[in-house]
Amino acid sequence: MPNNEVAQWISRYVVETDNRTSIERLTLMVDEMILAVVPSLASDETMRAELHASTRAHWRGFYLALGRESFEPNPPAEALEWARTVARRGLDLGVLLKSYRIGQRALWEYLTRLLDDEIVDVELRSAVLREIWDRAAVWLDAAIEQVVITYSDEREQWRRGALARRVATVRSILRGDVIDVDHAAGELGHTLHLHQTAFVLWADDTTPDAAVTPALESLATHLARAVDGAPPLTMTSGARGLWVWVATTTSRYHDVYAEVQPSAAGIHIAAGSTGLGLKGFRRSHREALAAQRVAIESHSTAALTRYSDIELVCLVSGDGSLDMMRTLVERELRGLAGPDESNKRLRETALVFLTNGGDAAAAAATLALHPNTVRYRIRQAEQQMGHTIDERRAHVEIALRCAQTYSDFVLPDDR
Repeated sequence: MPNNEVAQWISRYVVETDNRTSIERLTLMVDEMILAVVPSLASDETMRAELHASTRAHWRGFYLALGRESFEPNPPAEALEWARTVARRGLDLGVLLKSYRIGQRALWEYLTRLLDDEIVDVELRSAVLREIWDRAAVWLDAAIEQVVITYSDEREQWRRGALARRVATVRSILRGDVIDVDHAAGELGHTLHLHQTAFVLWADDTTPDAAVTPALESLATHLARAVDGAPPLTMTSGARGLWVWVATTTSRYHDVYAEVQPSAAGIHIAAGSTGLGLKGFRRSHREALAAQRVAIESHSTAALTRYSDIELVCLVSGDGSLDMMRTLVERELRGLAGPDESNKRLRETALVFLTNGGDAAAAAATLALHPNTVRYRIRQAEQQMGHTIDERRAHVEIALRCAQTYSDFVLPDDR
């Protein structure tokens, strides 16, 4: 405890200051200094109001504790709520700490001016200043410790909640649920109306555990930067894996990704093909997973495995699905995939033509048609596809067989 003269001065000061007008004046003084240094808070009325409530509660609590014989710091609830608000807004901890440093400086300036005006005796003035400042330091230390803990806890809960919402939204899209696209895009921070390319990144056992996460996240960023895209959407798929989506304005960047190489050994990329919107988001991801499975099962050492390069392998190995078949049919046959009878007849002719090794006469015999009729239909089919029937011949023949076998189930639709 300070000597009697110091204690008496402090007690008298507390009584004179402990009123609404004095507390409000001190609060405004500190808040104005904080808002001048951290202007981003000034434009948000909610933040200003909660900062004001926190500062006011600090002053009131400090003066009440200062007037007691046993000084016990007790950070007010308003200060803890202010810390939670800073965390919820996604602001850095530095914003919170800066406000306390400014408040500490404001208190020092206020006390030195006050005591210069109120106490003539130099020794008494120094003793009072030292006593109040020592207690203020104890109060601030306790307050900062508590608000940092509160901020960290709230930030972690917010991070987990945001992550949980993001994971739920991604899984909802992948299931094909009916969703509000704009709301989902807001939850993910990822534009869903654009073209989507999905990647599956993973590290094999040669990559040290500590290096996995930094390497995968860095690679995801490089994939997006390769096409001058926005930051990628990422989701952890396990201790050594990462799911990634990159949004682009067009689909013409697909070959650019092949130029991106992992910065660390033992890191692999499986890439789906590019597709538009939610449908592309789902489809590209399924393709990336299929490409990953083939890469792992074949013990591939390649850094990049693209679904477009192993599509037929995926389909014949049983990893395909109706949606993957539909993708193949839509891409390879284009206009020839129409559900009308005319296209159906052209598809039948084209498949028989390819089955007979491209021999129009043999196909005509099978179909009981004139060879010229077969040749005419093949030209029509090529016009519908936009390329010759010999281009990507294996893909075209499998697409025709899928269309013949599954009919409407694999013909393009709006799903």
